[in-house]
Amino acid sequence: MLVVGEPTKEIQRRWGVQVSILPFSNLFSYATGPSSAGKLAITNSDITNCVRDAGLDVLPNDLTRILYLASLRDCNSGSYFHPQLSIRNGTEGADRALRACHDQFFGRLLTAPASGFVRQLEEYIRYNGIEPSAVVKTWQALQAYRAAVPVRTLPIYSELFCLNIELALIILGAGSATQAGTQEAASRSA
Repeated sequence: MLVVGEPTKEIQRRWGVQVSILPFSNLFSYATGPSSAGKLAITNSDITNCVRDAGLDVLPNDLTRILYLASLRDCNSGSYFHPQLSIRNGTEGADRALRACHDQFFGRLLTAPASGFVRQLEEYIRYNGIEPSAVVKTWQALQAYRAAVPVRTLPIYSELFCLNIELALIILGAGSATQAGTQEAASRSA
């Protein structure tokens, strides 16, 4: 369930809409049975297989997974391509499975509190071996995390995600500045 807190109050202020608590199962339409295009919809088993086959299960958290999945998406068509899955399952099959995985991880991440976003961003930074202050500065300047949002996401959920990431960046940036100031003070007194 979506927990209404400070980020959703900001959305209410910016968008002038009341934020309701919605189950994320309603966000994306991945039911079993035929889809409108006459193709079978994605099942939980398909998603589980995709997670394993695409190597998503070895990534440390949902934020890292959605960033990786977004990197597999063509920015012009919105289609997902994976070197092995697209060959093995066909481009359309791989696209549907990767899209469903992206939607599922994104919906799950949206249920995390702000502290969860901070923790997942810290884990992402450690996993990639990048200097935290460099990530914070770059992400704040480029806002590339906006491209991590699944294509069919409602604007309010996209905004909630971005606000949570921006809050996590502020918290991590403040922590880096405090740590740097403490280290500088320690080196002057030594």
